Amino acid sequence: MKVDLEKEFAENTSLHGIARIFQSAGVTLKLIWSAIFLAAFGLFIWQFTERITAYLKFDYNTLVEVEHRSELTFPAVTICNYNRFYNSRISEEYRKYLDRVLKFADTLNYYDAYSENSEGYESAEIWDGLNDEFDFEQFSTQSGFRLNDSLLRCDWKGEKDSCSAENFTAIFIPDYGICYQFNINDKDENRLRQTLPGADNGLSILININQKEYTETFKRGHHEAGLKFVVHQWDDQPLIETLGLAIAPGFHTYAAVREKKYESLPKPWGKCKSVKDGYNEKHCLFDCRLKRIVSTCNCRPLGYTGKSQICTPDQQADCVAKALQEYRSIASSDVCNCPTQCTEVVYTASLSMTSFPSDELAEEYQKKYETFIGVVDKDNSSFSNSGDLKLRKNLVYLDVYFDELSETTFKQVEAMSFSALLSDLGGQMGLFLGMSAITAAEVLEYLVKKIYRVFKKNRSTDNKVIELNSST
Repeated sequence: MKVDLEKEFAENTSLHGIARIFQSAGVTLKLIWSAIFLAAFGLFIWQFTERITAYLKFDYNTLVEVEHRSELTFPAVTICNYNRFYNSRISEEYRKYLDRVLKFADTLNYYDAYSENSEGYESAEIWDGLNDEFDFEQFSTQSGFRLNDSLLRCDWKGEKDSCSAENFTAIFIPDYGICYQFNINDKDENRLRQTLPGADNGLSILININQKEYTETFKRGHHEAGLKFVVHQWDDQPLIETLGLAIAPGFHTYAAVREKKYESLPKPWGKCKSVKDGYNEKHCLFDCRLKRIVSTCNCRPLGYTGKSQICTPDQQADCVAKALQEYRSIASSDVCNCPTQCTEVVYTASLSMTSFPSDELAEEYQKKYETFIGVVDKDNSSFSNSGDLKLRKNLVYLDVYFDELSETTFKQVEAMSFSALLSDLGGQMGLFLGMSAITAAEVLEYLVKKIYRVFKKNRSTDNKVIELNSST
């Protein structure tokens, strides 16, 4: 006996509406239940489409979490002087060319646009009369900012004179000359950690900028007096030009640091990519820029490390400048293929300041540090025959510290995960149709049987046609 497949499905399925239609007595009830089922099915299709569309937008939400710690790894601190060359340290050989050296130093700012009409790139004029083998980096090292002569006091975690210039590492930054970095260690266990919040529990330094030694001019170089610093991760590039904060002499500047962590989602929700440990986007862009310059000029510019030979002054002022302009004119992200890492730690600093030293203590500070500087650099002391005005023109006092021991995490999370989508769709199926995963399996079974019967019927018809043709 042939079984009615539709009737069998309607009587046994857990899909409530279909069963009601087949089991209702009379045409009127069947029509009512059919209308109810079709309305519910329409609402389900609407909600199903809306939920799928919402999921495919790949939206995300940002969660902000604040986690308090018992200690935090102290960031690296890079410090530069606005004065690149000290007057007393410039040899007689190069003193008459100081204006040209400053002019060349201005061309090393990799963030300035190149212009053929800019006098900063007229290399022939710059180097006319200078030795062709002039080593600008060596010149900067010999005549530049020296922390061991300028650092008057260094305290760590409130302990007086617990650090010194030996705890800083020199680094050459083209636009600022010789700068110094604190807390630069390859191994995490060797990095300093702050265990209590507040200004007395971080790095405190007092530096003599020695304005008497400034060589920057109105036409060339920086017009400011003071220091510029940036806090960053130990393996990050110290982007002094773009992220650096300026501090002036005559003030005690407090830099309250906060640690922020960003956890981003990869595609299709975000733009970050999972990368290997130790990857750094800034380093990647830095290396990409170097490779582009080396391929164009066959040398590496000042401020970069590598195996290629250092560019000559003429190459630096001409070829390198043009290569950098070409690099800036294109989308570096497209050329360099440097993806944004999904996890990144950054430090932000809020500055506050007060006049330093106070009138009451100016004389005591003058006596203390005039004697100190006289021992270190007697011939060039900025405090010779001077009063508190000289102090305020030369002393820079800086405190860098965590104002609270906490890490703020900005975390991207999927607005709708795949499991949430399934739960949502399951809820819609249950609400409008009374369906479950088992019901879906029943519907699938019915469709398979239906297709099989149609296929079997068509095949049987074809066989009958063939037999009829044969007999004829």
